[in-house]
Amino acid sequence: MSYIERKCDALGNQIDDRSLQSLISSFLENVGYTKAPDISNELYWAALHRRATSTGIPHPKGSHAYKCLIVGGNYGIACLSRHPLDIQVYVGIYTWIAIVVDDVASRSSDDFVAFHERFSSGTPQPTILLECWAALIRSCYDYWDPLVVNFIVASSLDFHNACVLEASSEMRHLVRTEGGQSFPWYVRRKTGLSDAYAYFTFPKAMYPDVSCFLEAIPDLSAYFCLANDVLSFYKEEKAGDRYNYIHYRASYDGKDTRTVLREIIQQMQDAVRRMRVVVDGRQPYEQGLNDHILGYIGYHILSDRYKLAEIGLVADDACATANGAY
Repeated sequence: MSYIERKCDALGNQIDDRSLQSLISSFLENVGYTKAPDISNELYWAALHRRATSTGIPHPKGSHAYKCLIVGGNYGIACLSRHPLDIQVYVGIYTWIAIVVDDVASRSSDDFVAFHERFSSGTPQPTILLECWAALIRSCYDYWDPLVVNFIVASSLDFHNACVLEASSEMRHLVRTEGGQSFPWYVRRKTGLSDAYAYFTFPKAMYPDVSCFLEAIPDLSAYFCLANDVLSFYKEEKAGDRYNYIHYRASYDGKDTRTVLREIIQQMQDAVRRMRVVVDGRQPYEQGLNDHILGYIGYHILSDRYKLAEIGLVADDACATANGAY
């Protein structure tokens, strides 16, 4: 057993549901979250399903791929509620395919390892999924400033490679040591696609001046990773998954998970405060940033995937709205 595994076992599960609910609720209040966004736009969902069908990726209703499509679709409408329809659909499909790529990478490693080489040379990818993924990454030049797109492409390729890394024998055989404290955050940033989603906030047609939001990008990128970790924590605890960023950080730092959650929540609150300073008085950049920050919380609260209703963080009507998208 490695150093980190011994520490994980020693620390164990040290936060109960009520404490978790209290910590998350205090975070929501601090950043100004009040209610989940409306995701019932029929025009959007019809366009999303048409785009999904055009990819050729099988996703029969009720299948895992279909459920992933709904999760991706929820992101596009909940997080980018004021964006043009075509951009909402793009982000919804992008999120869907990214989820599927993450799921499939461990089962098709040979195809996935050579993705970057084929992407760089323009060689066709060997599967419908990977060909759609490559085309989707390239097409983001239609919506974002070229400088911004370069970061989105880099983030997308980093994510793909991190999926391959997580499924690799090198990762499975890695003996974690006390000196590897920076490694969990390194992997988390890569797998989180956080730079891509940070830049998705600001398409060029709506936000032409990159200098108005550029300072906020590092904090927005980190926020997406950390907020997901906090809002995913309950479902992962319930599933017995203690090999995530929060548990790794607790183990490396010799702290319990409650303390680490408090620290991460404080990090997020500080990040939100700094981001709001950057865009203060700069419209529409200020509105776009706040929509994404708060919409990201709503996206998690609305999705059955995160099981937050079980700790009292979802109103009944919000659950009905989310489930109705299926």
